[in-house]
Amino acid sequence: MEQEKQEITFAQRLRDGWQNVKQTNLRAQAHYVVFRTAQHIKQQNSLWLYYQQRFVSDWLKWLGIGAGLTGLLMLLNPDGIWRWQLLWIVLGVLSAPLLTDLVLTLQTLLTEYPGKHFIGQVITLEQGITDGKGSTRLDNQLWQLAGSDCPPQTQVRIIAINDRTLYVTPLNQVA
Repeated sequence: MEQEKQEITFAQRLRDGWQNVKQTNLRAQAHYVVFRTAQHIKQQNSLWLYYQQRFVSDWLKWLGIGAGLTGLLMLLNPDGIWRWQLLWIVLGVLSAPLLTDLVLTLQTLLTEYPGKHFIGQVITLEQGITDGKGSTRLDNQLWQLAGSDCPPQTQVRIIAINDRTLYVTPLNQVA
């Protein structure tokens, strides 16, 4: 069998390749390649279009940020930066939308924490709170509770959160 593969000439390989091409649907493959390429370009252009829209809508803000960064650089090194003022302003203006997006993304990542949306909600305790500790299930997750002792079926308001502990206070204090 190895000898048969070696004996095939270039012309025979060419003919076999042409037969394979004729058997496949080239038109469908070409459409698929064009479709995938267009989808790839659209994905790349969507980021570019987003940047363009942000830049055009707030260009005065970006100009102010670029000039402010240049002024700060000039304040730190007044002798060396004056020749590069225009370049620094242009770079600041062009990079400001990207930097502000980065800052906003980092800010939301650092300020968002699980359970934040529970603060202020009123819940009914399935199990009571004893010795200042308890637990409850919210959104299919087990949460630790901390607060004054309460019997089961007491309505409490969530007033704070720390890690996986919800701090609660009873709505109706029984005297």
